[in-house]
Amino acid sequence: MRMPHSIKKSFSLIEVLVFVSILSMVLVVSAFIITVSMRQNTLRLNMLKANHYNEQLIEWIRSEKESNWGTFLTHAEKTYCFTSDTIFWPFNSVLDKTFCTYDLGGKYKRYAILETDHIDPPSKVMVKVISEWAEAGNNYSTQLDTLFTIWEQ
Repeated sequence: MRMPHSIKKSFSLIEVLVFVSILSMVLVVSAFIITVSMRQNTLRLNMLKANHYNEQLIEWIRSEKESNWGTFLTHAEKTYCFTSDTIFWPFNSVLDKTFCTYDLGGKYKRYAILETDHIDPPSKVMVKVISEWAEAGNNYSTQLDTLFTIWEQ
């Protein structure tokens, strides 16, 4: 009696091509999702750093205001670039933010605009601290506004 030959099954070329096509589509979509996710995470991280730089500068300006309101007022109605983690009043104010450079952390530009309430003597100073950075061909910025008054002393 003859034993039946075992039947060897294999995949046809078309089945292999379909499988490879589906697998490659899944991998391309996965790579796209991972790339977008990484860009969003990088953007969020840079935004957190920029917010930290803004808060750091606001706290330093608050300490300057609290130490001497009169001296603090001499810096009002000007725009200043703060390009270092070590904060001090720059020797000169700038005409506008375009004169600031991206020196802070090698990526950020941070400046403060101080404006008074235009009464004599001023009793309020609005401080706008802005950090800007460029990423993936786009420009981003965060802003922190604080109103300082003489009565907070």
